[in-house]
Amino acid sequence: MNYFANSDLSLPASTRHNGEMRRRSVPSLVIACLLFILLFSQPRRLFAQMGYKGQDLGRIGQWLALYHLQLYRLEIPNYASPYSVLLTSGRHGWRIVVFLRDGGVANVDWDSGFLPRTFQYASTDALVLVPQVGKNFGVTFSGCAIQDCAQNYSALLYLPWSRQFFEKTISSKSVTCSQALLDPRNAAALLAIDAALRRQQAAIPEYSPPACPGWTIMTHP
Repeated sequence: MNYFANSDLSLPASTRHNGEMRRRSVPSLVIACLLFILLFSQPRRLFAQMGYKGQDLGRIGQWLALYHLQLYRLEIPNYASPYSVLLTSGRHGWRIVVFLRDGGVANVDWDSGFLPRTFQYASTDALVLVPQVGKNFGVTFSGCAIQDCAQNYSALLYLPWSRQFFEKTISSKSVTCSQALLDPRNAAALLAIDAALRRQQAAIPEYSPPACPGWTIMTHP
């Protein structure tokens, strides 16, 4: 389920005016988005089927307003319930927030914080939920640096059920990976994050993500 999908965006929380950065209006968009959900019956029924109620949406809206975040996408696929995934932006760029409805209320399960500059330029379509990553479902996102998108880009993966986070960054042909990606037990996570990098670099024919430093292919006699 995908609400509020948007088009390609850069510097999502601000606009340039005479060379200076100016913030967009935040609370008005948040309130409008939540009212849209609450007023139209079909989305409301779907949220109810996922266990989310009106007060949950209110709590989410309050949290966004508290941190001055603008909502760009909201995902609650069947396989992710009772989790919901929000793609937001603020003064310092993109920020992904995962809510969990547990004990009768929706609370923050994971907050990416503002993502670094190698995620700064991204489309809302870069947020992709993967139904199966090993025994988990996964939240992936990718982006690149505005001034050097081809050479500086990143992808991340969060696994809500096991609460694991992975990141892989390519910067001027050097590669930085979460140490856990070198663990063979996380092979499915590595595949998912490399798939996100391929989506990010889709304009490059036959692109292949570079290997993590220290990573070796395990072979058997």
